[in-house]
Amino acid sequence: MSDAILFDRDEVDHLDLTGRPPRLGDGQLLWVDVARGSDGAREVVETFSLDDRTAQHLETAHDRPVFADHGDYLHITTCAPRDDEADELQTIECVVGESWVVTVHDHSIPVLDEFAARASGSGDTGALDGPGFLAALLEWLLGAYTAAFEKVEQDLEDFDTHAMRGEAVADDIELLIERRQKVGKLRRALAAHRTTLVALTHPELVLLGNDASSERFERLYDRYEATLQEARDAREAIVGSFDVLIARDGQATNQIMKVLTLVSVILLPGALLAGVMGMNFRVGLFEHEFLFWVVLGVIVCVAPVTVLVAKRRGWI
Repeated sequence: MSDAILFDRDEVDHLDLTGRPPRLGDGQLLWVDVARGSDGAREVVETFSLDDRTAQHLETAHDRPVFADHGDYLHITTCAPRDDEADELQTIECVVGESWVVTVHDHSIPVLDEFAARASGSGDTGALDGPGFLAALLEWLLGAYTAAFEKVEQDLEDFDTHAMRGEAVADDIELLIERRQKVGKLRRALAAHRTTLVALTHPELVLLGNDASSERFERLYDRYEATLQEARDAREAIVGSFDVLIARDGQATNQIMKVLTLVSVILLPGALLAGVMGMNFRVGLFEHEFLFWVVLGVIVCVAPVTVLVAKRRGWI
């Protein structure tokens, strides 16, 4: 997995890693995308004269974010969610020069493939400098986080629909816990980019920066804050789904209590009559045998009368 794309104004040319021009002119931008630890990554270190610390990061992935200004190039570590496994994050090393960009990662990342296809389309991509191209790449990366949060909200919407209809959802609590952990992991990874983006919005802090790239990164930072808000919204949506689940369980409990109450109302008059008539006192009323059948009939009639009254009152 290695590729080198030369953007020359509105023209695009795919090169071998050894095909880098000796000097990139105005309107030219070179993007090299290689696999971590590959021969291409080691060749990139030699070709662009990267220092040992940068070379170590290109060889072995680091969990902590990195932002380093080496004067003639920037080294930035970002994390991107994978489309096939949205809760899995993959580290991307971005090394940015004035007119070249190098990206290094472990596996194929759909967001990079999509960005390469879009950047290789119509447009004057070569007019961008290295930091400008990085801003466009990071904006595409934020779109991947947005898609991941939207996927979580879509799952929650389906969950709420089933819950409101009273349909059983297998392991519903575990499902919400899983979504909560996923959103938390994505939010923490996204928040780790704050220091990098803040530094990039200040061109005086970065030798490669200028006013034009600073404006692009300021707009990117606004997009970043909006994406963080999407993470908060997704977290609140999970809490809302939990409330829906509790309300559904409460409704089910109410239905059970309604049935139990109705059964008690049906049986209680009969039990009361049986208890009174079963009292061991000598009363002339007990000398008439037909009264036994009258009491038995009253007990039997109590149930349908109670159900009829409950239906007319709208209790059931």
